[in-house]
Amino acid sequence: MATLLKGYSGACHLAPTLSVTFMVSLLAWRSGWSGWQLALLVVAVLTGQLSVGWSNDAIDAPIDIAAGRTEKPIVAGVLSVRGLWVSAVAALITTVVASFMAAGLLGGAIQVIAVASAWLYNLRLSRTTWSWLPYAVSFACVVPFIAFGLDPPQGPALWAIAVFVSTGVAAHLANALPDLATDQEHGLGGLVTRLGEVRARRLALVLLVLSAFILLIQVAQINTVAAYFIPLATGVALILALRPTRRSVFFPAVQALAAFEVLVILVTGVPITS
Repeated sequence: MATLLKGYSGACHLAPTLSVTFMVSLLAWRSGWSGWQLALLVVAVLTGQLSVGWSNDAIDAPIDIAAGRTEKPIVAGVLSVRGLWVSAVAALITTVVASFMAAGLLGGAIQVIAVASAWLYNLRLSRTTWSWLPYAVSFACVVPFIAFGLDPPQGPALWAIAVFVSTGVAAHLANALPDLATDQEHGLGGLVTRLGEVRARRLALVLLVLSAFILLIQVAQINTVAAYFIPLATGVALILALRPTRRSVFFPAVQALAAFEVLVILVTGVPITS
């Protein structure tokens, strides 16, 4: 049982799954969600992330086996492809039900769109030049999901959507960079493969700066002290990301900056609703 649990946690990409669930839940709580609705939101986001992670590993199993990625539970023989598919579909059904129960018709539909977009990435777009689009769509859905799920529903702040979209696409680029050599070897597409390492890294950095700049404009209007920390944190993230011998640090640096931006929103109380 312990081996299975470890395998499923590894197959779902545990760190991103938990970080996304935690950050969205905190934003919802800060925006006014509470009680059983907040609990359902946590279930909806968590199971949505699980379905995406498990389906991703199930789809990529042939590539992972060919590349000898023994860190993958399927390659290591801990899990079966069929078992992952069953788990992914079960999680998908759960997130659809929980989304509508938590956020109503409109908010629930937006959460379902976010998950469907991520599944579309897994099934088709991850190997095309449009690999960035599902990240943009899914991250763009975060704020409307929270805003429209409130009682009464509220409109989402456009600046917050822009921050999430910029950070989301940057995270996609950073996450894909370590697999660039393997993807090129197997003739796989993806925006990073088309751009190459240098241009993909530059684009990710530009998006990170853009995200921080948009947030800075909003925060500076209500808390000048907190605003000073935004360029500082962004600078640290860029320094880590640009270290030539530590490419694996890029994605964690993007994750850390995204977490910091959410923390700034929480601490300053800048509203993500209009």
